Amino acid sequence: MDFPSNPELTAKTVDLPNGPVMADEPVHIEIHDTPDALRALEAEWRALETRVADGLGYFQTYDWCASWCSFYLEGAGDISARKLQLVTIRRTGQLACIIPLMQENRALGLKLHRSIGAPLTQYSNILLDTAVLPIAEMRLCWKDLCQRFDSDAILLKRFPQASQIAAILDEDNIDRETEEVSLVMKLDTIESWKPFQDSFSKSVRRGRRRRFQKIERELGEVKLEVHFGGTDAYRKAIPQALDFKRKWLKESGRNMAAFSGPNVAEFLMALQGDSAAREGALVYILTAGGKPIAIELGFIQQRHYYCFLGSFDWDHRNYSAGKVQMEQSLKWAIEHQLPMIDYLGNYEAYQGDWSNDTVAMASYRAALTRKGRLYIGLWDRHLKPGAKVAFRRLPGAIRKSLIAALSGR
Repeated sequence: MDFPSNPELTAKTVDLPNGPVMADEPVHIEIHDTPDALRALEAEWRALETRVADGLGYFQTYDWCASWCSFYLEGAGDISARKLQLVTIRRTGQLACIIPLMQENRALGLKLHRSIGAPLTQYSNILLDTAVLPIAEMRLCWKDLCQRFDSDAILLKRFPQASQIAAILDEDNIDRETEEVSLVMKLDTIESWKPFQDSFSKSVRRGRRRRFQKIERELGEVKLEVHFGGTDAYRKAIPQALDFKRKWLKESGRNMAAFSGPNVAEFLMALQGDSAAREGALVYILTAGGKPIAIELGFIQQRHYYCFLGSFDWDHRNYSAGKVQMEQSLKWAIEHQLPMIDYLGNYEAYQGDWSNDTVAMASYRAALTRKGRLYIGLWDRHLKPGAKVAFRRLPGAIRKSLIAALSGR
């Protein structure tokens, strides 16, 4: 699908650090709606990732988006509920921008544009080469796209306020008042594990040492295994991590739809990693006596580590295995000179012990039709958040019963 050039996008030569770019060359915008079209872009997509990577774009990488399409647009699930809406923007034939979107079909004929992979996708973002397409012109491209999307609303949840996508979206529809933040651990000034460990108080160090020793004394020798995507050990760990997570959700009376849907395990198992380059998907497996007791799934992009899923064996919940695993994973990150650990906005109180900074987040909600305005104004902004708060305030036993009833268990 080609869009005719918007006359507003024609301008004079723009002088940039990398040399002059002829801004009067036509801007070519295309929306791709098939997985084959996405796969045809692989080489250009990966090249764009390398040129513009800012440590906030793993969920816009080719690996993430192509794998998601394989299991959610071509798999055994209900593919009629989703349609690919991958936006590419070119100038003089060069790929300047990728906006990975999909369209969801909801009840009552509601159609929503969202980030590819939502709700598993934790950050919305774009890949934009501003040396080819400056921010000011990209804003005009986005304005043009919003007029052409065949949807009732656009919902882009959770993106860092300093990200490229925040710079190109229309400000009136950006919610910057949200209190949501991502906790991060900045490690770029930490040279080695021991001085970092010694920076904590004696009581904190003593408590962590006792947790570790209790596991070794009662369950056996503790080891941390690290396996990258593409290996048998990585693929074997994913279903077990999801089982651990789902058991914790059930027993604690919580609901996380992202990890309960179809094809989740297969999708995550297919993600690739590179141990030599220390890039892509990986799992940390904490074992005691040779058996896994805690597993963390994460991703590394441009040395930025995303903590995607943490889980532990509920049968060993009194051993604080998840906390021990986080400490050992942090040690590995420092030893391998990763400068940032990002907890992706999924705040849990224990993460405060392993973070030293925050990243301000924002969301984008744009209604394109009356139906979209009703959905955003009534449901997305008010009823849905209110229902979540009310649910969390219920006693644990009631939450567990409601989740079991709604899921048919």
